Amino acid sequence: MQIAEIVTAVKIINRIRSVGFSFLFLVACLVPVSLSAQSINLSGGNSAEYWLFVGKDADSINYKEHFEDKLKLSLNYGHLALRGTFFTWNPSHPQPNRLNYIDYNIEYDNAPINILYGTYYTTFGRGLVLNQFLDEDFRNDNSITGFKGGFNYFNSQFTLLAGKPRNIFFQENAYIVINDTTDQIRGVDFETRLIPLVSLGARYVRVNRQNDFTPNAFNELFGGNLGIQLGPFEGYLEYAHRLGCYPRVGGRLTGSGLLFSSNLSFPGLGIAFQIMDYDLIGFGDVNYQYGATYRYNEPPTPIKSGLSVNRGTDEFGFGTSVNYAPIDNLYLEANYNSIKNHNKTQGVTEQILKIKSTHFENLEIITGIEATIKDQIELPIDKKTEFKPYLEATYDFGNFFIEAGYEHNFITADTSKYYDHALAVSIGKAELFQFTLRYERRNHVPEWLINKLGADISWPMAELSLDLTSKHNLRVRVGGEKGGLVCSGGVCRFEEPFKGVKVVLTSIF
Repeated sequence: MQIAEIVTAVKIINRIRSVGFSFLFLVACLVPVSLSAQSINLSGGNSAEYWLFVGKDADSINYKEHFEDKLKLSLNYGHLALRGTFFTWNPSHPQPNRLNYIDYNIEYDNAPINILYGTYYTTFGRGLVLNQFLDEDFRNDNSITGFKGGFNYFNSQFTLLAGKPRNIFFQENAYIVINDTTDQIRGVDFETRLIPLVSLGARYVRVNRQNDFTPNAFNELFGGNLGIQLGPFEGYLEYAHRLGCYPRVGGRLTGSGLLFSSNLSFPGLGIAFQIMDYDLIGFGDVNYQYGATYRYNEPPTPIKSGLSVNRGTDEFGFGTSVNYAPIDNLYLEANYNSIKNHNKTQGVTEQILKIKSTHFENLEIITGIEATIKDQIELPIDKKTEFKPYLEATYDFGNFFIEAGYEHNFITADTSKYYDHALAVSIGKAELFQFTLRYERRNHVPEWLINKLGADISWPMAELSLDLTSKHNLRVRVGGEKGGLVCSGGVCRFEEPFKGVKVVLTSIF
C-alpha cells in the first residue's frame, strides 16, 4: 500500500466517523479535497420507476401509485473505491410503508489484499453454507453490513467476514424487510487450485441470534467442495453440515446438504447432470407479520422456472440437460428436472424441449414444449399440471426487425381444466426502439382462482422501449398483467394482477 493511499484511507475513515457517510459521499463526489482530479473516476447509474394502477381495497376500487428510485455511485481513486446506493420507495400511502435507505462500502483492493467495510453481497461455494445475493430483476435484496477481508495468493483465496444481514423482499406490490436485523454472521471461506485441474474449498459460518436465549443456542454451518476437470468432463461436489437450534423454543438440531453437478462437452453436444439432497440445511426464519420466509443460505434448485419445495428444509432433486447441434443452423435442447420432499408428498417435475433453427437467412425460429407437474406447491390445489407449446420467430430486415410469438398453456388443477394463451408482436430497431403488443386470454376462471387473481379473462398490453441515448432508456408499459406465482432461484412470491401504466427510466454514466 502506498503512503499516499494510506493517508487518503485514514482521512476517509475519519470523515465517516465524524460527519456520517451520506454527507461524506456527496462531498467526495462534488469536492474531492486533496485528491488529484486526473486520478478520480466517478461512475454510476440510476433507475426510476413509476406505476399508476388500479388497486383493490376491501370495499372499493381506486387508483394507486408506486414510485421507486435507486441511484448507484462509485468513486475510484487508485486502489480505493467508495460506493453508495441511495434507494427510495413511496407508495400511494407513504406512512408507515415507505422505504428509504443508503447503503455504502469502502474498499481497498491491491493484490494480494482486499479489505471492504460497509454493505456487500457474498456467496460461499454454491450457496449451501452462505448465499447473500442481490437479484434486481426479481427485487430480492439479501445483503450483509459489516467487514469483509480477503487474501489472494498462489491460486488460493482466503475470505473472512462479519456483519449483520438484511433481506428486503417485494411481494404483493410492496417492499418489506422480512428478517431480524439483530442477527450476526461470522464466516470464513478458503478456496484453492494448487493442483492443476483440481479445486478444493472449505468454509465455516456461525450465526448468533438475539432470540436464542441460551449461550449454546447458535447455528453453525460448515462444509467443503471438490472440483475436477478432465478433458471434456467437469465435476463439482459440495457438502455442507448444520449444527443449530430451534429458534425461541431451544433444542439442538442437525442438518446436511449435498450438491453434485457435472458437464460433458463435445463439439455439437453438451450433457449436464446435477443432483441435490437437502435435510434441514436451509437456515433462516419466518416473519409472521408478513408470512414470508428468508434464508441466509439459498441452496440451488434444479427447476429452471425457479421453483423449489421448501428451500433446503426437506428436498431431494436432480436435473438433466442435453444440448445437441446435429448440423449447422439447428440447435436442440432437452431438459428433465425434478425436486420433491423425501416422502414425495410435495414436488415439482419439469420437462422442456426446445428447437432453434436459423436455416433461412435473417430468420430465426424457436419452437418448444414445456410441461410442469406441481404437487401441493400452489395452495389450495393438490395437483396442478401445465402443458405449454410455443412458437417464436424473428426476422431481421437490416434496418429493423420483427418478432412474433404465440404460446398456449393447457392447465389442469385438480378437477378443473382451463387454458391460457398469448400472442405477442414486436417491431424495433437495434439501439433505438422496440414496440410490443401482447394479448393474453384465459378461456374461463375456476372458482378457486377467483379469490387469488380475480375474474378477469383478458390482459392486453402495449410496451415501448426507447433508447433516448446510448446511456438512457425509457420504457413505458400500458395495459394488464394476469399475475400469479413467480419464482427465481428457488424463491417465490405471489404477484397481484396489474392494470395500469408502468414507466421506467434507466441511466448509466
